[in-house]
Amino acid sequence: MISRETMTQDKTGDVRILTTVTIQEVLDGRSYRAALANGKRILAFAMPLDRVPPLQVGDRSKAILSLCDFNEARLLPEDMTGVRVDHPIIDGGGHVRA
Repeated sequence: MISRETMTQDKTGDVRILTTVTIQEVLDGRSYRAALANGKRILAFAMPLDRVPPLQVGDRSKAILSLCDFNEARLLPEDMTGVRVDHPIIDGGGHVRA
């Protein structure tokens, strides 16, 4: 649940939604075409310092989506220790262990 205080502190009101994506195509070492649970295809990427292991077609990964743009997602490692996310995150459901 997002508090009103959080929404007023973040002037854009931009939060991230935690979900799971399924890798559909490997573009390079950190970029992928992925699908959301509803079948929508998106661009998914791994940040260099996030320690996301190399992924293969069919792999599932945790990811965060911006409420402002559902066309891309940032992939996240299972262990979030040390991972920096500059926006509040809400659990969007529909995610499972990769």
